[in-house]
Amino acid sequence: MNARLTESFPALRRIATATATVLLLAGTGRAATFNFSGDLQAGNLTGNPWVLLSSMWGSIETGGGTGTSQSGFAYFNTHDISQLTFTFGDLELSSFASPGPGTPGFERYTDTDGSSVPFTIRHAGTTVATGTSVYLYDEVEHSNDVTAVGTGQVILTAPGSDPTFFNEIMALTGNTGQLDLVLTGFFPVNDRGLFATTGTFTAVPEPGEYAALGALGMAGFALWRRRRQ
Repeated sequence: MNARLTESFPALRRIATATATVLLLAGTGRAATFNFSGDLQAGNLTGNPWVLLSSMWGSIETGGGTGTSQSGFAYFNTHDISQLTFTFGDLELSSFASPGPGTPGFERYTDTDGSSVPFTIRHAGTTVATGTSVYLYDEVEHSNDVTAVGTGQVILTAPGSDPTFFNEIMALTGNTGQLDLVLTGFFPVNDRGLFATTGTFTAVPEPGEYAALGALGMAGFALWRRRRQ
């Protein structure tokens, strides 16, 4: 199961529950997550319809976040999660579907021009890991839904000047360096492409198919919880 499959069957993502995710992650016994809040700046407005008579943005220029809580990382036994930050940028709109009054829509951003800004993680200003943003995907339930949720993926490829955090992630992920992202909130701040975000990064030592399934379940739960609220 991959990102394209979840895009093709958005209903599948809606009915996934927290129970399925918890069972999947508990089965590994070593899952580690960190939550964040942040923002991103979009640019290059397109003519593709989005929500409430707005249009899709053609690129994500810059983005970043700050850690808010964590679970499963030994690194944070001695390091403050609130001093963890990350930055990334320059992803282009590569596939999409405009939402309708009763139909969902999605946007998928990848590096299509070969100039993506490296995904960089820092702690207290010191670089602890760098890598590549594979994709960022968000969806809405219909054309009046202004709050998106979504998924993403990052591959960490190199340590920083302090390799401790990078080494732990590599140990957790079986040396893949894969972090799966779930966007639990994606809120427009203004009409100039600024968005506020909240979400979770997860390092799971399982084949990509299982990790993607975990992200799928968490995104589905985010949609279910939003409906309940």
